[in-house]
Amino acid sequence: MGYQSRKRNYKSRREKFSETMRSTRVFLIFLTIGMAVWFFRNRYEFWGWLKTYIY
Repeated sequence: MGYQSRKRNYKSRREKFSETMRSTRVFLIFLTIGMAVWFFRNRYEFWGWLKTYIY
């Protein structure tokens, strides 16, 4: 049986941070796209709401 290092799956703080930032960025991109689609689907309701308070 060969030597097995205990640090086999070690990740530095920089690697952990870059992985976290990548997943956060992907989440925010999909959230932004979802909010844009949701806003586009309800644009007439939002326009009526804006007219109520602006005009």
